[in-house]
Amino acid sequence: MGNKSVTINVTVDDKIFRKFAVFDSLYRKRIWVSPAIFASIMSAFALVCFAMRGRAEQAAMIGSVLLTIGLGLPAAHMRSFFKSVKTQIKAMGLERPRPVYSLSLSSEHDGVRVTNIDKPARYEWDSLSCVYRVSSCTYLYVEANKAFLLPDAQVEDGPEALWSLLGDMLPIEKLHDCRKNKFNFCIIYIFS
Repeated sequence: MGNKSVTINVTVDDKIFRKFAVFDSLYRKRIWVSPAIFASIMSAFALVCFAMRGRAEQAAMIGSVLLTIGLGLPAAHMRSFFKSVKTQIKAMGLERPRPVYSLSLSSEHDGVRVTNIDKPARYEWDSLSCVYRVSSCTYLYVEANKAFLLPDAQVEDGPEALWSLLGDMLPIEKLHDCRKNKFNFCIIYIFS
């Protein structure tokens, strides 16, 4: 395998962060599932009420209320999510691109080094949670809820060198190449 290394000086802007937030929340954490189930249940009850229109008093009105609540609350939930992403972008000062950290990856046992953040850190390959590769970025999760964003355009040796090193150092079950699943990303990019 030899001694491989990749260095990335990461600059993040609102677009990169928004795509990550949408990916992490909608694809990885699947926050859309509960609102979708709620909307489905309420819509089913509304359909039952609409079907009872001729036999029960005010069935259409109750169906309309159930449908409004069933679709309105999930829509409000998603609106709240996107508003919180916008607030995070503003709080982190990402309206304009800014350098946030440098990541050096090498084939050493503790070969993941991060600098230019509050507290420089070093991680062992065995301790990493997982890696997701999307169309223009790689998300390196060092913990379940802590990821480093590695935009393809900012990888000095190119994204293939990065993915090759990650493939050499991590077990296959920790590597997720999401570029293959185009449907999921059509949905995610609609929201971002």
